[in-house]
Amino acid sequence: MGKVKQWAEDVAEKEVELILSKVKNNEITKSDAKVKILNTANKSMLGIDSENVDEVMEDILNRKVAVKEKADEGNFAEGR
Repeated sequence: MGKVKQWAEDVAEKEVELILSKVKNNEITKSDAKVKILNTANKSMLGIDSENVDEVMEDILNRKVAVKEKADEGNFAEGR
């Protein structure tokens, strides 16, 4: 992939992650996040469109929850 395309994809990915982190922190609603994601430049490079944005959001949010829970379990097991 060309450097410009990679840059555009990276920027879009960071923007989507930022939006979803705001959902996780209860700063914005899922509905607001959906609108913001659909207005994100180059979202199509991530495979996101109006048909699958809800599924993508849930998948990413659930994945982040699973990762956090796994990390929390590790901390508990280590007595932290």
